[in-house]
Amino acid sequence: MRLTKATSLIIIAISVPIAIELRTIAGFFNIELPLIAVAVIEFLFLALMFVLYGLYGENSESAS
Repeated sequence: MRLTKATSLIIIAISVPIAIELRTIAGFFNIELPLIAVAVIEFLFLALMFVLYGLYGENSESAS
């Protein structure tokens, strides 16, 4: 599967609510997690996802 605009939007659309709920889960453990920390975590997660997708995706040269 290629990394297209649609695939990128799906990855982002699934990961944003998960990152927001991370703040709620942290609240159950009495951890105050500011919104900027959630934004940084989300950015790092998306960067990692796209790097891994580029390294191990179907179009990478190491797979051929």
